[in-house]
Amino acid sequence: MNKSFRRFLSLILAVFTVLSCVAFASAEEAVAEFKYGDITSDGNINSSDALAALKHSVGIALLEGEALRAADVNGDSSVNSSDALDVLKYSVGSIKLFPIEVAVKKPGTDAEILALYAKTINEAKKTIPAYKLKASTKGLKVAFSGTAMSFVPKDEVAAMEKDMMKESSFQNIFRAGSSTAFANLPGECKITDPSLLKEVKLTELADGNYQIDIAFKDDKNPKAGSPVVTMLNVPDKDTFIKQMNDELGSAVGDEDISASAELKNLEYTNCRISCVIDVKTGNFVSVNTEYDMRTNMTTYVAFFSMGTDTTTKTVNEYSNFIY
Repeated sequence: MNKSFRRFLSLILAVFTVLSCVAFASAEEAVAEFKYGDITSDGNINSSDALAALKHSVGIALLEGEALRAADVNGDSSVNSSDALDVLKYSVGSIKLFPIEVAVKKPGTDAEILALYAKTINEAKKTIPAYKLKASTKGLKVAFSGTAMSFVPKDEVAAMEKDMMKESSFQNIFRAGSSTAFANLPGECKITDPSLLKEVKLTELADGNYQIDIAFKDDKNPKAGSPVVTMLNVPDKDTFIKQMNDELGSAVGDEDISASAELKNLEYTNCRISCVIDVKTGNFVSVNTEYDMRTNMTTYVAFFSMGTDTTTKTVNEYSNFIY
């Protein structure tokens, strides 16, 4: 192979290499993900992008195309000093999302925080998303009394108490739109007055999403429509005693035995809801509910009576929401 041909071949290979690099770079640019604030399209958001927005706003170097779209970070269809300032804030980490990316306005008062939760849960009850639920119940206190106890050996009573103190749990994935998915969601929120609750708090998380924490006042012998009953989807006193008597009747069946339950007290304490709301969509990321339920009741079967004073803690963890 003569020297001239070698030089010609080297030149062709060099040109081909350059063209390949150019073609590769162009392909990379074509598939680069669009990001608000990345006005220079270098994959980063920094002071150079803020400067580009500022230059456009004063007419020094006008933007167009995707660069112009990326610069309108507040979504007002113009690029000015406000956009440049937001880009600068983002670059130093003082904001996590641009205004145009936030679909949910940050609440400023307790009433607004409660209204945001109400809107989110009520919409979820309408759309019924798919989700994962992990639920657990654990006995915190149990005590037996009554005439029936005189016929039960002490070791069996101790075994009964121990059994009721065990934690029971289940996990399930509920299909979107199903009746069971609807039934297992927390209840709707029709409460507009935060003073009916113990505490309402909002925290802005590191990713820009909002965490809402709602603490309830203790509710003794609750009536239908109370905050705890409606929002935590738990029975009021009248509903609870009806359910107990229905279960007793079902257990006795056709037997010629009288059975009834008398509820002295039903009390909910330490009740809370904690949820995370995606500010880009206004949908739930996760929801946790928990409450302690104390029941003081007497069950009568034939000529026996058994009193039970129990307290249980229930925790429900909702996650993996798909709308």
